[in-house]
Amino acid sequence: MPMVGRTGVSFRKFRFGAGRFGRFGNASQADASLRSHRATDARIDAPKSAPRLEQMKGALRKRCALLWLACLAGPIALASEQAATQEASPKLNVQTRVHFNINVSDFESARSFYGALGFATLSGFPDANTQAMARALGIATPTEYDGAQGGEAGGYLLHGELIGLGGFSGGAIDLIEFTIPRNDSPPYEALNRLGMVRAVMHTTDLDSAHAHMVANGVRFLSEPVQRSDGRRFAVFTDLDGTFYELAEVEGDPNDAPAPHIVGLGPVHINVSDFERSRAWYEMLGYRMSVERPATDSAAVARALGFERPFRIREALMTHMEDGSQIELTQWLEPFDPRPPYPIPVNHMGIHRMAFATTDIEGDVALLRAQDVRFVSEITPCCSGPDSSSRIILFYDPDGTIMELVQLPWHLSAFMAITGFFADLF
Repeated sequence: MPMVGRTGVSFRKFRFGAGRFGRFGNASQADASLRSHRATDARIDAPKSAPRLEQMKGALRKRCALLWLACLAGPIALASEQAATQEASPKLNVQTRVHFNINVSDFESARSFYGALGFATLSGFPDANTQAMARALGIATPTEYDGAQGGEAGGYLLHGELIGLGGFSGGAIDLIEFTIPRNDSPPYEALNRLGMVRAVMHTTDLDSAHAHMVANGVRFLSEPVQRSDGRRFAVFTDLDGTFYELAEVEGDPNDAPAPHIVGLGPVHINVSDFERSRAWYEMLGYRMSVERPATDSAAVARALGFERPFRIREALMTHMEDGSQIELTQWLEPFDPRPPYPIPVNHMGIHRMAFATTDIEGDVALLRAQDVRFVSEITPCCSGPDSSSRIILFYDPDGTIMELVQLPWHLSAFMAITGFFADLF
């Protein structure tokens, strides 16, 4: 569930983990192939020239002025800034990836599994809510829930937490067990299914991490292997069978205890038409960073769960605001045309991914103009009808479910301040 609630909630819950709000990982942990791309980014953390310092001073003066106006005029001033941004660009106002959701069959067992990998609790959220929130998640109401554990009768009943590595700076997982409604169907059985089939975890010592996890009962598809472009990885599953790719990045293994997992990397999204989906995800602020090889060795195929060679069209896409990443993949061979998980969003596995926006109404209008389908209308989240945050779920071109979250204006201003100085220094 989104990490949002009433006005009085602690700011600690909103330290998003990327870009303007604190980058995903660091330079030593980033994909090596992305360095040349980031070297051209004016926001990269590198020694600053005199002209660059002058630009930064100007940007600082502008930001301080905008934030002063925001404090004076509140939402009106921020809305004016957002409107100007919209006029200059047809893109959404997405600022960061908040989390991706993993649904599990047994929360306590799953929490222990992820805890052994180094994940800590970032935030909790209500187990029950309004019928409107249930409909926002694609749940038909009223359900059989009787309201005995809080919330509104006829809504949902679940238990979950936001978990992460090193705070939100390492990325976050929305870990949930649904009780009402319940769906015990297993996650995708192969890596070529349409939808969000796997996510990446970064480790600074792949061989040590693999040995440690195998000794603790984690199931891998193969031993670690190396792709033709030099990237080393191994694929494993959680207790319910959700796939993860454990990818090696540069860094000191001593910075994190075994299995040396230091952050979450890209979420892999399988699509049926690469070019169509690339244009669609560009609306969310992603740009293609690296195009991946179209095929690889038999060892790599086996590490992905296939006994025969494969052909794909794949690219790493990086968000221009927060640096979060997705891997967009069209499987040419073998291709599986079965659609992604349908609603409600309670299927085990990765069922949705959430993004924070500064203008949810404007973004919804833009998406409707592009004939994007929605699960429901904008809904207050997550503490009843008077909640100060709002969400809406919608579909990508293949039916994979995404989520927009808008936070209260004062929290957006707070994050803008802290994020700006994080980038500056």
